[in-house]
Amino acid sequence: MVSVASVIMVENGVCVDARILFGAVAPEPVRAKAAEDRIIGQPINGHLAHEAEEQALANAQSLPMNAYKVEILKALVKRAIMDSSLQ
Repeated sequence: MVSVASVIMVENGVCVDARILFGAVAPEPVRAKAAEDRIIGQPINGHLAHEAEEQALANAQSLPMNAYKVEILKALVKRAIMDSSLQ
């Protein structure tokens, strides 16, 4: 399977810092820097989370037998971002 680990700091509804990493997609954890950059300084909402999930995996190259992992990662990134707004 795959995993997402995140630390997303939110103040007054705005992301002030973010670290998002993917697990089980490479020999070592992979940082989703594009997604982090997209959300920092922005108010957390569903539209932003969707944009960040797309950017995080824009260059993903899956194999035919594990293409489903990309969709799982997108959902996990979006969930991590949206959950951060509940802090």
